[in-house]
Formats: sequence, C-alpha cells, structure tokens
Amino acid sequence: MVLLFLGFVWGSAFILMKKGLVSFSALQVASLRLVFAGSIAVFFFMREYRALKTRDWMYLGISGTIGNLIPAYLFASAGTEIPSSLSGAFNAMTPFFTLIFGVLAFSQLFKVRQVVGITIGLAGALILILSKNKGAIQFETSYIWGCAKVMVAALLYGINVNIIKSKLHHLSPVVNSMVPLTLISIPALIIGLSTNTLETVMQPGAWNSLIYIVILGVIGSAASLIVFNQLVKKTTALFAASVTYLIPVFAYMWGIIDGEPIGIFQFGGMALILGGITLTRR
Repeated sequence: MVLLFLGFVWGSAFILMKKGLVSFSALQVASLRLVFAGSIAVFFFMREYRALKTRDWMYLGISGTIGNLIPAYLFASAGTEIPSSLSGAFNAMTPFFTLIFGVLAFSQLFKVRQVVGITIGLAGALILILSKNKGAIQFETSYIWGCAKVMVAALLYGINVNIIKSKLHHLSPVVNSMVPLTLISIPALIIGLSTNTLETVMQPGAWNSLIYIVILGVIGSAASLIVFNQLVKKTTALFAASVTYLIPVFAYMWGIIDGEPIGIFQFGGMALILGGITLTRR
C-alpha cells in the first residue's frame, strides 16, 4: 500500500507540473513547489533541529540539495520539453543508480534476485516509453535533452537514497524529510523572487496553476517524502527506490485520462514493472 501511495502521488506530480507550467516558468514552478513544501516542513524543523549534530547537518544539507533542490528544477525544466508521462517513465532509472552507488560508494550488499527484479522492472518501463502511440515504437529526437535532465535527476535520487540509508539511518523519517526541505526552501525562495514569481501570481488565470503547484509541494514533496523516508528506514535502499517503477504506470494513466490510447504493450509493461518490484522485495 505504501508503494502504491507513493507511486500514485509521484506519478501524478508530472501532470501537476504540466498544469503549473501553463502560467509559470520552469524556474518559478520548481521554486514555488519547494517553498510550499518548506512552509510545511519548517514547523517540524523548529521542533527537531536542536538534537542534530554537526555531521547530521552536513548530510541533511547534501540530501536536500541532491534529493530535492536540483531534481525539482530539472523535472520542471524537462516538463517544458517532453511529455509528462515520458518524464515519469525515465525516472524509473532510479533503482539502477541506487544499486550502482550502493555497491560502489556505500558497500551495500545485493542479491541476484534484486538485480533480476530491477532489470525486469526497467524492461517494463522501457516498453511504456517506447509504445506511446497505439503500441508503435516511437521516440522523438527533440526529447533528448529533456530525457537527459530526468536521467540526471534519477541519478541524484539514487545517490540520495543511499545517503539516507547509510548516513542518516539513525534519524527519524520526519527529520530526514523536513530538515532538508526547510534548508532548501531558502535558496528556492531567493530564486523565485528573482524570477518575478510574485508578479506572475497576480496575472489572470495564474491562480489555477498555483493550486496545482500547492498540491505538488505540500503532498507531492513534503507529505510523500516522510512516507518515503519511513520506507527507506524499514526496508532496503534498493526496494525503496523501486517505487519509481510504479511512477510511469500512474503517469501513463494520467495520459490515458487526457485521451492517450492504451494497448497490449502498455499492459505488458505495467505487468513487468509490478513483477520486478515483487522480486526486489522478497
């Protein structure tokens, strides 16, 4: 149920960003998202920060930067270049990066079954990526830069999951979520103000987009991050990262709601994703 919740929330994030980009620029959407998330996080921050050690501050700052700040701007920028469902699909590379950095940099152990599960799940994600038009194989060269941005974000996510599991495991999920969000909301606020976000908010129709961004920040970032860090604490970093395989499923479903067709290839891809997650869990 936790994976389904996170998959739905984060899979919906891409369509929310798309709605936000109707009135705001990519920099403004990312900044507002983080500021709204930080406005919730600061209340938890004030209650918890006194118990943190110097070493904790360092890793929490790194976690916030590579796990939230940079990816937020990368995803928002990619949202102006590629379809939201495709962005969600490429985010499924996160478990691969989690495994690679877990083994190379954090001496994490893994099982052959987990590698097989990741490979199966990735195959399912690739099927969704390459079957966007009535089952036909299709990829636009104009999507390369947008997809590259999502890949970098997935890379940073993979590193961050390992940092949380290896360096911040002694802290509660609330601390691991709310402290980084509070810290990064400061530069996000500065960037937002420097890009005339307040002026944009006052433009006709902007409030509709703003509502989507509020949902994105409060639920898609703040609330879901606590749930995710709880999952990291209770399971392996690899299994927690496998939630990204569910993201393209929900991202694609939002595409269907917008009128995109679905066929046997899409159903097959979703089945492979769910099977891959099952293998990583056992």
